Amino acid sequence: MDRATPPDDDPTLRASERRWKLFGQSHLPYRILLLAKMIDRVTSQHVREKAAMSLAEWRVISHVELMGQCSASEIADAAFVDRAEVSRAVGVLEGRGLIQREPHPRNRKSSLISLTEEGKRIYASVREERSGMYEDWLGDLSADERRQLDIELRKVMRRVVLANPDIL
Repeated sequence: MDRATPPDDDPTLRASERRWKLFGQSHLPYRILLLAKMIDRVTSQHVREKAAMSLAEWRVISHVELMGQCSASEIADAAFVDRAEVSRAVGVLEGRGLIQREPHPRNRKSSLISLTEEGKRIYASVREERSGMYEDWLGDLSADERRQLDIELRKVMRRVVLANPDIL
């Protein structure tokens, strides 16, 4: 089957197309949110099956891997999520031996989080599969189209932030 032209009789695709068209092209925020929710659902299912963890726990592991040793507040800020959600996930991950905490040298109320060797192993394993999924999702876009999509989405993000600086 040609990936660029999925079968029109696929009921899941038809339902998704109906959602996509619901508000029309002028409602870009709806479409971005819809796509983000779809990706979150796939991610949640994937990390639950492959690593027996929640989406919040996966996000913590991912951010620690990408940011290096950091605090829960830094993760919450980078992920744009509630600090309590991060703290709960940190507690679970620490209990599983996937992350470790040590005192923060500049803030006694905080700790620095890093991945254990097991946490790094799980991250690498899940991330490798996720990378394949991302490539599949973007398979119909050329390298230039991917770069352009990133440029255009960044333009929208900058406008949102400049018009609403208090959201950060």
